[in-house]
Amino acid sequence: MPYKFNSYSSSKIKSEKRSLLNGVEFSSDIKKAEREKALLAQAISSAQNNSTKLYSMRDTNSVLSGILGYIALSASEVMIEKSKKPVVLIDLLFVNNNYRSNTYEHFDNSKVSQLLLEYSVSKFYEVREHIGVSYLILYPDGGKENKVLVDFYKSMGFSYATDKHEWMYIKL
Repeated sequence: MPYKFNSYSSSKIKSEKRSLLNGVEFSSDIKKAEREKALLAQAISSAQNNSTKLYSMRDTNSVLSGILGYIALSASEVMIEKSKKPVVLIDLLFVNNNYRSNTYEHFDNSKVSQLLLEYSVSKFYEVREHIGVSYLILYPDGGKENKVLVDFYKSMGFSYATDKHEWMYIKL
């Protein structure tokens, strides 16, 4: 496999916190970059407190350097179809600005964001072996107004439970 995912324990985060935040490029738009950095810092803090699990993605072929992106996952419960459901929540899906929107031949013409989502699905199935979860959910940054993200998540199979929901989900 031309890429790998690393998981971070609480102690590993403590020793690598600065490099986790500084190891990626944020948006060139200053306001967006500040938001991205704050969301990543929150995910790192949550992972340090063991309330989410943080993973980074790297290229094992060294075609792309550094951390390509992060995914943070946690267990939660949401109201879907008029009842509370246990879910795996994508707390953060972040792609290094240098690698956004590009497809890569050595990743079978996939985008980094697609691979991060696929990894989330694989982790969902691991959790499902131990806990009765049926949904993988996420909140697109910027909500329904962020058409680019919403369209991307829809292309990956996510949808809204109703027009009133801000959370997108995929039933697996």
